[in-house]
Amino acid sequence: MNSSEVAPAVRANAYQVLARAFAPPATWNDSLGPELRAHLGLWGGRVAYLASQAADEADRIKNDLDGAAIAHAKLFLGPFEIDAPPYASIYLDPKQRLMGEVARFVAEFYAEAGLEPGPGPRELPDHIALELEFMYFLAFQEAEAPPSNHAWFHRQRSFWLEHLGRWLPEFARKLISTDRHPFYVSLGRLLEEVAAAQTAFFQGDSATNSGGLPI
Repeated sequence: MNSSEVAPAVRANAYQVLARAFAPPATWNDSLGPELRAHLGLWGGRVAYLASQAADEADRIKNDLDGAAIAHAKLFLGPFEIDAPPYASIYLDPKQRLMGEVARFVAEFYAEAGLEPGPGPRELPDHIALELEFMYFLAFQEAEAPPSNHAWFHRQRSFWLEHLGRWLPEFARKLISTDRHPFYVSLGRLLEEVAAAQTAFFQGDSATNSGGLPI
């Protein structure tokens, strides 16, 4: 199955499970591996193959939870150097300013889709997990909309081509090259393949319509 044949609901579930992969490993509850296989396996081809590899590594983490937690912290949290900063601003802003123009662009995109920040402490809007969750939201809305309503698809296309698709490949390569933990290396390879597939999809002829197979 190529990207043009991936139904909106399948895309939505894939984005959601990829977003979950950036949560602390202790929160996965042994479910991340099966979800990677189930939702990205439906894409077929190399995406399904790399999803299976990432799922296998996720399953093994219960035997090395401390090592995975340390890798997660070094890759995404710090407190000193962060190996793979999970913020779009680091990749798209020449000055790498957090909460600058890049983050404002993302926040405005969320607001235009009807999403507002929740109460209490929250992550910066251009965090990779939030952006993937946003793609999940858009694809889910597309799946629920009448076939004649292409607005949600076009929002996905714009957000991907104008923003997420521009920085996700470099971020994925950082996960691979840093080589902090087998799971995150495999996740980087999967993200790189998904990014290439989605960019080709949104740039292709299929991007002129709502795309995808019927649900």
